Amino acid sequence: GGGLVIGGRKLEFIPAHYLHSSANFHVYDPEAKVFFSGDVGAALLPSGHSAWVELRDSDSSKAFDDHIQHAKFFHQRWMPSKEAKKDWISRVSQLDIDFLCPQHGAIYVGENVQRFLSWFDALDIGTAISR
Repeated sequence: GGGLVIGGRKLEFIPAHYLHSSANFHVYDPEAKVFFSGDVGAALLPSGHSAWVELRDSDSSKAFDDHIQHAKFFHQRWMPSKEAKKDWISRVSQLDIDFLCPQHGAIYVGENVQRFLSWFDALDIGTAISR
């Protein structure tokens, strides 16, 4: 990890090794509270799905539940290391994040950021998953 100042703004680089590539890093902007999470949080979405996993009708858990079904297979297929996942979650859980932005899929907003971290923490991943 580490930090870098670009254009007067400090960005933090968070190790995400083996999630899903070996030398992977994610980027956090502490001022904007935006976390760029690469493939973590990604989903294979149907046509017409919202670009946001947001709070709606004061029931953000429904928006999350509707969305996360599209992320499960992707994470189980491409995230090979339970240890790497646990290390990543321990680092990322310490950050103040308003927007978790995967490189494809929808952006997790507000309470759904923590919901995602809890979901991912509980998800069984690794190369020897039995179906």
